[in-house]
Amino acid sequence: MRNVASFVLGAALLSTQGGPARAADEPAPPPGWEAPPPLPTKPAKAPKAPSCCQHDAICCSRQTSIDQALIRRVVRMIEVRIADLPKEEVQEAPKDGPGLTGVRPLRIVDGNGRAFPWLDGPVGEVRLMPPGHCGEFRIRKEEWPSPFYAEPEFQGMGSGRVLGRFEDKPADKGRSLITGALSYLSFDRADGDGIAVERVEGMLEGTPDLRVTRRARVLAAPILPGRVNAYQDKRGDETRVVFVLPEVLLGFEAKETKVAGGFLPVRGETTETFTTYAIPVGTGRSGVGTFVIMSRWLRRWFPPKNQEKLPPAQPGGVAVSQTSVEAEPRARVFLYEPEPDIFQ
Repeated sequence: MRNVASFVLGAALLSTQGGPARAADEPAPPPGWEAPPPLPTKPAKAPKAPSCCQHDAICCSRQTSIDQALIRRVVRMIEVRIADLPKEEVQEAPKDGPGLTGVRPLRIVDGNGRAFPWLDGPVGEVRLMPPGHCGEFRIRKEEWPSPFYAEPEFQGMGSGRVLGRFEDKPADKGRSLITGALSYLSFDRADGDGIAVERVEGMLEGTPDLRVTRRARVLAAPILPGRVNAYQDKRGDETRVVFVLPEVLLGFEAKETKVAGGFLPVRGETTETFTTYAIPVGTGRSGVGTFVIMSRWLRRWFPPKNQEKLPPAQPGGVAVSQTSVEAEPRARVFLYEPEPDIFQ
């Protein structure tokens, strides 16, 4: 009885002094409120460097330099009025009528270099060569055109197309090989530094006399003699400026710029005889194409009458535009500072 009284008296004293009995008046914390002890961690390892950089102390700084855009300074700009450029002349034969006349004949020879016709039949092969100094052509439904050069020095890069090879002379004397659709594009030197451009489409019917269904020709005016000529053509209702160049290293071109020929420095690329950039003309429209002119390749083209010493590699570009403040469109050729020849 004495112990019970002592316990009640002690509890009363603690309550009056603010002891543990006050906790009964406050809400208890939720269970599990204590913070868990930190989990054991392993020491962090340095990130592994790319394999190409493991033994190169300046790998990152070198790559940064490579990734930086090269600032090129324009050293020459040539601007011409598009209205002053010659226009392509187009002729088309009636659908069911005779072909167009006045087109140069093709060259068709056998393995001994004898021209068609062969009274005793062709020997060894039948080879077709379009007219002109250089250009390209397609036979039948070929996907890729074949380049050709008239100069013997360059015929290793393209000397026409062998239509057939044989050991025994064919019974029809090779006429069946000289049939089907044919189209070609040729370039020739004209007066001054102009370049005669001719596009021909037609049908072979067993002789070198092509039945021509369409012919387009123009004398491309020199803008940068021996390197850049230009003219106007039309595709449907759209007028374009076509820049004609020798084979160049291709660079960047805008979406509406159509490029033909040229050399792309990739595996499997073959030599081309020319390069063209076709850019549409119109209010608010523009286009550009860049390239590098290799001076060693110019001798396969049409060297200018007044020859000048040229750098090994000359970067440049062509452009056509008409802004809102220009009354008429303009065509431009621009050259950057020369570069070394990447192939030497």
